Parts: sequence; C-alpha cells; structure tokens
Amino acid sequence: GQMVGAINSKSIWEVWNENKLGYGDRWCSGLLFWYHNCPHPQVCSRMWDWMLEPTASLYHTMHAMEPVHVQYDYLKNSVSVVNDYLQEQKNLTVTAQVYNLESKRLLNLQTKTDVPADGVANDVLKIDFPDNISPVHFIALQVKDAKGNVVSKNFYWRSTNKYEGKNTVTDPCTAGFEPLGNMAAAKPTVRVKALADQDNMRQWQVVIRNSSNKIAFFCQLLLTDENGNAVHRTHYSDNFITLLPGEQETILVRTSHTQGKKYRFKFNENMQPSKIIAL
Repeated sequence: GQMVGAINSKSIWEVWNENKLGYGDRWCSGLLFWYHNCPHPQVCSRMWDWMLEPTASLYHTMHAMEPVHVQYDYLKNSVSVVNDYLQEQKNLTVTAQVYNLESKRLLNLQTKTDVPADGVANDVLKIDFPDNISPVHFIALQVKDAKGNVVSKNFYWRSTNKYEGKNTVTDPCTAGFEPLGNMAAAKPTVRVKALADQDNMRQWQVVIRNSSNKIAFFCQLLLTDENGNAVHRTHYSDNFITLLPGEQETILVRTSHTQGKKYRFKFNENMQPSKIIAL
C-alpha cells in the first residue's frame, strides 16, 4: 500500500511538472490535489493515515515538488528536468542509472542540459532497457549543477509487465512486482543521536548508511514507544527512502515532548520485518 501511494502521488505531480505552462504535449497551469487525508484505515495516495502518521505519499510528493527536479516517464522511457526557479539553470549534468533486481548496474547514461526559467527540459535522456533485464529493475536519477553539487535525486521501480488496456491492472509501474519479495537485503547501518529539545519537541538525528553492494530499497524509519507501538504525530524530514551502494541519508525525527517516556526506532528494509534500534 505504501509503495502504491508513493508512485501514485509522485506521478500526479510529475505529470504536472512535465506539462507545466505548455512545455509538454498539453497545457497545464495548476493542479488540485484532493486525496489529502482519509477517514479510513488506508495509506494509498494519502499524505498521512487516519492515525496522522505520515505516509510514503507525503515524502514522495515532497521530492516531486523540489525546485529543480529530475524525473522519469514510464510511457516514453525518457528523463526530464524541471526548474521552478525564476532563473535559468545552466550546464546541469543529468545521470540515469539502471540496476537489475540483484543490484547490478546495467546502464549509466549522462548528458548536459540547460533548463529555462520556470520551465522544463523534456526528454534529455532516452533509456533503452536490455531485452534480458530482470522482471523488476530500478532507475536512479541525479542532477548536478555547474559546480558539481547534487541538486536533485530520484528513484523508480519498474517491471516488464505489459499494458493490456484500461480495464486491466497492468503496465510497468502497476503490476509484476512480486519478485521484490525475494530481493536481498542490504542491511544498512543505523546510528541515532539524541539532540537537544526544541520548541517543546524531542528530536533525534538518524544516519542510515548503506555500505553493502546491494540496494537498500524502500526503507522506513518508525519511532515507537518501549512497547513497540508507533508514536503518532511524529515528523520525519524524509522517509521511505532508497539507498544505492555507498550512499547515506540523514533524517531528523521530531515528536511532542513527553517527560520520562522511553522510545526506540524500528527500521524496515525491502518491506521485510523490522529490526529494533534502542535509544
């Protein structure tokens, strides 16, 4: 459900990105997002669930709306770069990498591009997937500015499922993901550092590092009480993340201050049973 919510919400914003102000094959000047929250116990396409726990939809929406954003088109198998700044972005380096289910890199494509002010550079890269690619595979995108700083990263999961019509649940971003259940775990390290309270909120810095040669896919960090129950109304600066080999991510976690209460973290990788990190 979290994976469906992530790709569904991100796709909504990225369709707007591609077509903003007529840059794509249609004109789009705005977007109304009404799947905001839900009174029912579900996570699909809602930014937080009925217990006010942020869902994958929220975080993947957050990344889709960054001011300079790189994105992949499942229909055209192409990569575009969006610029929401009022200044042209010049001499950007765009990279697209394709990995199979065993985390082996199959393609490494790169190009240079400029993006107009408040505009889009569409289809700057075209991805031709190998015929023998694994039934489920991954696309990692990155953009660096002229100084070599990473300004955008994005990650997609794709299957070889064929689209069989509008009355079916088929296509490369909807079906055929059962092999993910057999994906090898990368087992990244997780380090937690308690920070000083701020605005009557307890907060921690959590560093997740993937030192293995495997992709750490769709990782969720969850703050719990000492009995293992989720602590609701907790804010994470990012979540439901994917780390390539050698990558690390720092997440700031904040929750309402409760004097004397004990906490711990659960960490889920590849949708597998979580491990407990005591504080």
